[in-house]
Amino acid sequence: MAQGKAVRWRATSAAVAFGVFVLVLFVGVNLRTSILAVPPLLAIISTDLNLNHSQTGLLTSLPSLMMGLGAWPAGRVAARIGGRMSVVLGLALATLGTVARGLWPTTIGLYVFTAALAAGIAVAQTAIPTLARQWFPERIGLVSAVFTDGLTLGETLAAALTAPLMRAWFGPNAWPAALLIWAIPMTVALLLWLWLAPPAPRIPPHPADAQPVVMAAQTAARKRARRDRQVGPWLIGAVMAGGSVVYFGMNGWVAPYNQAKNANSMTSLALFAINAAQLPVCIGLTFLAQRVAGKRWPFLVAGGVALVAVTGWLLTPPTLEPLWGALIGGASAAVFTLSIALPAIFATGARVARLSGGSLGVNYTATFVGPYIGGVLWDWFHLPWLAFLPVLVAALILLVAALLLPDPPPHGAILEDPAAFAAIE
Repeated sequence: MAQGKAVRWRATSAAVAFGVFVLVLFVGVNLRTSILAVPPLLAIISTDLNLNHSQTGLLTSLPSLMMGLGAWPAGRVAARIGGRMSVVLGLALATLGTVARGLWPTTIGLYVFTAALAAGIAVAQTAIPTLARQWFPERIGLVSAVFTDGLTLGETLAAALTAPLMRAWFGPNAWPAALLIWAIPMTVALLLWLWLAPPAPRIPPHPADAQPVVMAAQTAARKRARRDRQVGPWLIGAVMAGGSVVYFGMNGWVAPYNQAKNANSMTSLALFAINAAQLPVCIGLTFLAQRVAGKRWPFLVAGGVALVAVTGWLLTPPTLEPLWGALIGGASAAVFTLSIALPAIFATGARVARLSGGSLGVNYTATFVGPYIGGVLWDWFHLPWLAFLPVLVAALILLVAALLLPDPPPHGAILEDPAAFAAIE
């Protein structure tokens, strides 16, 4: 590579592009398994370490808090060292945290290394929108959807396999080994990424290289700067958080709510419906994501569905919970699948990483705070339905934030030229 020039990687064939998609999918899977391996083992861990309810709740919510706090600086890290190296750094930290958590099965070790691996996940996943724009600027929606498919698949695999693998391979109470085993595919993902991930150099400004198109680049930069100011991390984060608080709030409070309403028999089926609906929606949107990426109406539909479903959950008999749960799970999956592409659609260059980091920071912070506020309201007023009030508010915020999104740029405007970076940066 000649000095002063940034080389853009492009897939030379459909097979190469497919291979990169599979790699992004596999990385996504491994950014969720170590987190979602904990809930199936929570009763065993709590008994073994003598954790009270507050300590147990902190363990389950700590990853969201750390991903929220870590996403803000992660965006700047990605802008500085590049998206490819950010994924390497994030996967390495997550892998080390997963290994250490399994080898040091104490209360303090569980908290410290869960926080560490969640910080690594924040670093890695914040970089993906940057890479989507850099590698496939004409397929940002598709790459983001494939990555979200990986996250959802990782959640499903960890929730479904962790406890059975523990009982079959290690024994009924061997939770440290069950947590440690997920470091194996994570290590494989790190090695494959180092080996196969395409180059993604940081693209610095080079005005001299941009002379043939400098005026056009400057005009495009001014238009993009105005859109960047309009679409900030709080707006995109509000869209993301609307779907995430709905999903995590329902997952966290279904069991206590049903217990209070003497509807325990519906809990397992309702939770299954919420989570099982996510994967088919994510897979379906993979084929549509490029057509609807950046548009308002999918978020408005998802917000409306979530609002109706949560209201129906509270006002109708418990026998209908699986129906409402499936609608809630599908709506929240659609929001996350499509919203993760927004930073790469509405920003350019290093701003993609910063906007992605800020948006994810807002998202995960709200995911931590929302369900907690629901519990506080329940404790204060002794009304079980108030646990879902933050969920209803989140659905309303999603609708408002979606209305405030500007129109996405024309398809051709997403295809960046290094000259545009020169003008913008």
